[in-house]
Amino acid sequence: MERKVKLFFTLFFLILIIFIGLVFISENKNMENIKKEYPDTKEEAFSYRKIGLKVWAVNLIISFLIPFLFLVTGLSNRIRLFAQSKTNSFFLEAFIYLCFYLVIDFLITLPISYYGSFVIKHRFGLSNQSIIRWLEVVFKGFGLNLIIVLLIGWFPFYLIYKSPSRWWLYLGIISVPIYLFASFITPMYIDPIFNEYTSIEDKELERDIKNLLKKAGIEEAEIYQVDKSTDTKEMNAYMTGVGKSKRIVLWDTTINNLDRDEVVGITAHEIGHYVKGHIWKGIVLGGLFTTIILFLVDKTCNWVLKGSYRYFGFKNLYIIASLPLLIFVLNFYTFIASPVISGYSRHLEWEADKFELELARNKEATASSLIKLHEGSLSLPRPSDIYKIWYYSHPSCEERVKFALDYEYEDKIP
Repeated sequence: MERKVKLFFTLFFLILIIFIGLVFISENKNMENIKKEYPDTKEEAFSYRKIGLKVWAVNLIISFLIPFLFLVTGLSNRIRLFAQSKTNSFFLEAFIYLCFYLVIDFLITLPISYYGSFVIKHRFGLSNQSIIRWLEVVFKGFGLNLIIVLLIGWFPFYLIYKSPSRWWLYLGIISVPIYLFASFITPMYIDPIFNEYTSIEDKELERDIKNLLKKAGIEEAEIYQVDKSTDTKEMNAYMTGVGKSKRIVLWDTTINNLDRDEVVGITAHEIGHYVKGHIWKGIVLGGLFTTIILFLVDKTCNWVLKGSYRYFGFKNLYIIASLPLLIFVLNFYTFIASPVISGYSRHLEWEADKFELELARNKEATASSLIKLHEGSLSLPRPSDIYKIWYYSHPSCEERVKFALDYEYEDKIP
């Protein structure tokens, strides 16, 4: 392997460790300031945040370390050679390889997933899941992911083989209808695999929400509540789907723990995402982002392979054993682009917040619901600046509450 390729990997992991260290320093300083500014904040919230940061750091490192080790240990190529020994078919070779990779990746990440999503949640009283229910959700998710990857995972490599110089462009273009299709079918066929969706039991609340939908011009949207109390004590709501599949979903924990005006306000926020075209923007911009990232992935992967002198056991990107390299570089550029992605997401949330305030016209309910949502999840009023820039898809609770209480109504819905 050429020195410059070794230097690339070495510098990246060094910078990653430094970044994690900076996040820990800034978060600890931020928590000290919050204790002074918000003395009523529960001590459990600080403890939960500290443990959550450790889990985040481990997950971030693992997301790069797993594909890296697959490459440098030769495991990826050995799995490929094993698959080749069993079949002469490109598709079956890809099928066998993908099965091995996904299972190994799943088994490596399972312990930290168990600790982060089960042990910690129970320790801080945020989860209602039994271990059986947790395993059910985890294995359903893995099974669904396995099926999807086995069905389409071979296609990028086929495309790279057929068009080594343009595959990134074709795959980027194809990603748009894929995102659209996923947005359409997920609410109707994927989500119900994990939870039960029913009509709103509180008919007065349902009536108020229908009035909001009519006022917003999307009265055809359906309204559901989902039995998330089976899994969690936390609260949430969302709007999902496109066309005939668009719907508002309220967690039953939200309905049970918030006042009606607060639930109506949260619903107005989700309506805002749809009316402002955020779902469609996400699909189109997601396709554009995918195309740009794949272009960079193509150039970087080929540079690495050129400098590796078959160190990994293969020299062409269309070889299925290059999957870990593709994943590593894809994660690399996604990590770099995170401030842009998160910043744009926060911009959309500001738009939805403004829409909520104009549609529901109850700034006090908006503010109180935000506080209850965050306190119910043991979230702190704000993150550190570096964590917010890199990872926060929403403005902080502190910012949103202030925005709501200081908001001056306009004459019409934005």
